[in-house]
Amino acid sequence: MPTVLHFKTKYLNLSELFIDRLVRHHERYTPVVGTVEPRLYTEGLAVHAPVGVGRLAAAVAVHLNRTPPFLYDVVRRHRPAVIHGHFGLDSYRLIGLARRTRTPLLVHFYGYDVIRLPREAGWRRRYRRLARAGAAFVAVSEAMRQDLIALGFPADRIEVIHLGLNPDAIRFQPRTAAGPRLMAIGRLVEKKGFIYAIDAVRLLREQGLPVHLDLYGDGPLRTALAARIEAAGLHDAVTLHGSCTNDQVIAALYEHDVLLVPSVLAADGDKEGLPQTLVEGLASGIPAVATAHAGIPELVLDRETGLLVPERDPAALARAVRTYLEHPALAAAVSRAGRRAVEARHDIRTIVRQTEALYDRLAGTGR
Repeated sequence: MPTVLHFKTKYLNLSELFIDRLVRHHERYTPVVGTVEPRLYTEGLAVHAPVGVGRLAAAVAVHLNRTPPFLYDVVRRHRPAVIHGHFGLDSYRLIGLARRTRTPLLVHFYGYDVIRLPREAGWRRRYRRLARAGAAFVAVSEAMRQDLIALGFPADRIEVIHLGLNPDAIRFQPRTAAGPRLMAIGRLVEKKGFIYAIDAVRLLREQGLPVHLDLYGDGPLRTALAARIEAAGLHDAVTLHGSCTNDQVIAALYEHDVLLVPSVLAADGDKEGLPQTLVEGLASGIPAVATAHAGIPELVLDRETGLLVPERDPAALARAVRTYLEHPALAAAVSRAGRRAVEARHDIRTIVRQTEALYDRLAGTGR
């Protein structure tokens, strides 16, 4: 089988299971991983990383946003049909490798690299170069595709391929009603909008509803969110659980009644692609309340596969939770429809076939 070289400087962070799923489910291509810093999800994969003095050379190259030298040996050894770069920053570091080895470069965007990174010094210019050098580009939603076009990436070389999961690995638990156990998942950063979920809990408590929010994740806003909880007198209504594994998060989905996804456009311009936790949640059957943000409305259709509310609107979040509580038939219908939508749009087998079909086209172009 032909080989594809996947590259990410740090392979992988805890939250990047969606990349691992793609790499491990290849059907017609053999995956090889190149990374400067092996971290998680490396077991059972052919992983290449620099050793000895090569580590210093790789670190210097990464700092200069150039190709780590050890990757040239990896390409000579495996002769990949395609180089698959994950995130715009790491893909930019592969331009020299792709050109010198005459191997097509596929650039896979996920979120911050489309919105926040281009606002940093020098990255508009670098992205213009990447737009010329990349053989093709992948966006995880149509909304992201439009953002890439606005950045100058060629529309005819951008393909929308959703984040994938294995529906067989996530048990569907149909809901017949919703209850007061709320949950939210993600890094504690501004774009996740968790402060508005906390405010929504305050409103619901003031209305006499005994809701409780479990928030799973950690990050730089933990102290600020804890202070918000304390100031609102919600210490018995909101629990910050800190960092959790994906298995722990999946287990929690079956112990709660409503998933809150209150994402917002951050002050620095950062925003979501399409939260993987939302995809997993709908697959499990939990009814979701989400904001009309970035690619979310492409999966969450209001009153069909979930409830949509405006960004930064805790009152709307609270009303949506009440809607589920007061209309069990809606919660039940959304539970079933959400699962069907994930099966239709995000099955990892479909995602891999779409990705490998793109590899086929790139390998055939000789770019």
